[in-house]
Amino acid sequence: MTLFLAIIAGLGMGYILERGDLCFHSTLRGLVRMPRELDLSRAYLLAIVIATPLVYGLMTLGWIDPWIPPFAWQANVVGGVIFGVGMVTASSCISGFFYKLGHGMLGVLVGLSFWFVGDVLTYIGPLSPLRDSLQSAISVEGQSATLINLFEPYGWILALLGGVIILVWLWRSPRGDRGKLWAWLPLGATLGVYLGLSWLLADLGGSNYPYGTSSIPTKVYLALTQGGVGGSLWIPLTLVALVPGAFIAARRSGTLWVRGESTRRYLELGLGGFLMGVGAAIAGGCNLGHSLVGVPLLSLGSITTTVSMLLGVFLADRTIKLIAARRG
Repeated sequence: MTLFLAIIAGLGMGYILERGDLCFHSTLRGLVRMPRELDLSRAYLLAIVIATPLVYGLMTLGWIDPWIPPFAWQANVVGGVIFGVGMVTASSCISGFFYKLGHGMLGVLVGLSFWFVGDVLTYIGPLSPLRDSLQSAISVEGQSATLINLFEPYGWILALLGGVIILVWLWRSPRGDRGKLWAWLPLGATLGVYLGLSWLLADLGGSNYPYGTSSIPTKVYLALTQGGVGGSLWIPLTLVALVPGAFIAARRSGTLWVRGESTRRYLELGLGGFLMGVGAAIAGGCNLGHSLVGVPLLSLGSITTTVSMLLGVFLADRTIKLIAARRG
């Protein structure tokens, strides 16, 4: 049952990410580029506005009992900034590596390989002391800090106010056409609903978290070198299933394009993948685990990491422009 449900969850997510080309590099960098490119940012915010009440409704009904990412602000900030720089370097995110592999971008195998190395070196290698030194978490009565329990009784007011502001902004946003790709409105709506469904699938499959990438390479490495480690197979299976899900979407929409990359792009993918592996390991999650899954839980750790990713993207983008201007 776990195998089947995990594959369904991964296939669906891969299909949606590919149909909207929802890469978090583009989502966040579109906010700092001039002129700004906001379609993916709109889709992401709409998905969060839809997924958050769905997730909390499922929790209230007792249908899911999620693990909530901890609020270790130092790790969230440092890891998030490193991850953001890695996204700009690779021009992709971790979930982007998986769905882009599904639509034929074979060069991301280099990025995935170096992501694997970065994760292992940070969890159990020479970078582990740095990670460990940043892991002091803030909890509320023994639970991970969220916008709700830390700011009670005003947490819900803050969440509701934020949701209203987002909805007003989205209502006034243009409904642009993206050609073969889904526009931001159907993309965000579909993603938000599917995030809620994924929690039900995960719970039925015996997992308390639907998606993520951090620590998966380390667990695979330990399994290969030390004869196996404990833990659920849910998240590794969903990651693998992202690839065929994206492949199906690419075939249906005509966006399948099997190709390699230039030497420079391989170097960028490798360095960016490594930085994202390190950043996600320090922050305890990536754009998939924090930004798509943790934020609807209103986890302060996930919110802080996502904002820090944006900061890293901004710093890297401005550094690239500064270097280009000086060369010019």
